[in-house]
Amino acid sequence: MSANPYTHLGFNPVPGNVSVVSDLTAKLQKSAQTLADAHTMIEKLRSGSSWEGDAAVAFREQLDGALPKNLQNAHTSITKATTALSDWQKALDGYQDRARTLDGQAQTAKGKIETAEGTEKTAAANPDLKLAGKTFTDDAELKNAQARLDKATEELNNAREAVNNAKTAYNDVIKKARELEENHATDARGKARILRESTDKLAPEEPNWFEKAMDWVGDNLTDILGAIAAIAGLAALFFAVPVGPILLLVAAAASAATLISRLSNPVVRASLKDGFTKGEFDSDFWNNAVGVVGDTLGMVPGIGAAARGINGAARSASAGAEALTLGQKLSSAGGKTWLAAQRIHAADNPLTTWLVKGAANPATAAKIVDVSVSGAGALTGTYGVAKNLWDEIKNPAAENAATGADGVRAGSFDGAGHGATALKTLKILFGAH
Repeated sequence: MSANPYTHLGFNPVPGNVSVVSDLTAKLQKSAQTLADAHTMIEKLRSGSSWEGDAAVAFREQLDGALPKNLQNAHTSITKATTALSDWQKALDGYQDRARTLDGQAQTAKGKIETAEGTEKTAAANPDLKLAGKTFTDDAELKNAQARLDKATEELNNAREAVNNAKTAYNDVIKKARELEENHATDARGKARILRESTDKLAPEEPNWFEKAMDWVGDNLTDILGAIAAIAGLAALFFAVPVGPILLLVAAAASAATLISRLSNPVVRASLKDGFTKGEFDSDFWNNAVGVVGDTLGMVPGIGAAARGINGAARSASAGAEALTLGQKLSSAGGKTWLAAQRIHAADNPLTTWLVKGAANPATAAKIVDVSVSGAGALTGTYGVAKNLWDEIKNPAAENAATGADGVRAGSFDGAGHGATALKTLKILFGAH
C-alpha cells in the first residue's frame, strides 16, 4: 500500500494514480484504432474485386459472419471506455490538486494550533494568576495586584480563544477534505458505471453468467434472506387464513436462515467478539448486532408455533387411551402447529394496542401502525440487497440510518410483539396460567 501523500490531512481523500489512468487511456485509444483499422480491412476484403475464384468466395463467406459486427461493436465499446477514462483522468487530476491545497491549509492550521497552544501554556504559567485570593493591606498594592491579575487572566483567555479558533480552522479544512472525498467517490462510481455500460448491447453474451449470478447470490445471501423475511412479514399483515399464517411461518424460517447465514460469516463473528471483548463498538458492530437481534426476534413466531404444536400433540397423546403411530403423532403435531400459527398471526402487538388505545377506530389505526413498521423493515431489507447491486446508491449515512431504524424497530414493536408470543409460549409449555 502506498504511503498517504496528504500527511497533514491524515487520510487520502482522492485515491488514484493519474499517470496510470493516462497510460491505460493511451492503450485503449491505440486498441480502438487497431480495431478500426481491422474493421476497415475486413470491409475492403468483403467488397474487393482484386481476389477472384472459389477460395476468395469461401473466404468472404467466412467474413460475412459475426466478425465484422463484433469488430465494430468492440471499437464502439472501447471508444466509450476511452472517453470515460479520459474524463476521469482530468477529474482525478483536479481532485488531487484540490487535495494538495487542502493539505497545505491543514499544515498551516496545525502550525497555528501549535503556536496558540504554546502561547496558552506560557499564559497559564504566568505567576500573576496566583494573585487571586491573596489579601493586601495596602490599597496601592491591591490595585497593582488586581491589575496584574486582570492582565494575566485576559492573556490566558485570549490564548485559549486562539487555540479554539485554530482548531476550528483545522476542523473546517478536514470537513472540506471529507466533502472532497465524497465527491471523488461519487464521481468514481459514475465513471465506473459508464465503463460497465460501455459494453451494453455491444459485447457478445458473457460466458458463465449463471455461475457468476449464483456467486453473487452466495456473497449476498444474508441480505437476500433478510429482505425475504421482512417482505414476507409485511405481506402476512394483508392476508387472513390460510395465506397470512403461511407467510408468517415463511418470515420466521427466513429469519432463522438469515441468522445462520450471518453467524456463519467469520467477519461478523469477529466484529461481534471485538465489540464485547475490546469495546470496538463501530458501525460494523452495531449493524451486525442489530441484525442478529432482529433475526432472533423474527424466528419467535415460527419457534412458538412449533413448540406449542408439539406440546399440544404430546399432551393429547398422553391423555389418549390408545398408542399412536409415528405418522399419527406427526399429523397431530402438524395440525396443532398450524392452529398455533393462526393464533399467533391473529394476536395483537401489545405496543400497538397501547398506542392506538385512544383512537376513534383502534382496529384501523393498529393496522396502519403495524403496516408502517413492517413496511419500514421491508424497505431497509430491500435497500440492503439493492446497494449490493448498484454501487451508486451505497451511502454510509443511509446504511447507518437503516441500521438505526432496524434497531429502533427491534427494540420496540418487534420486541413487544415477539416477546409477548415468547412469553405466552413459555406459559403454555410450563402449564402456567
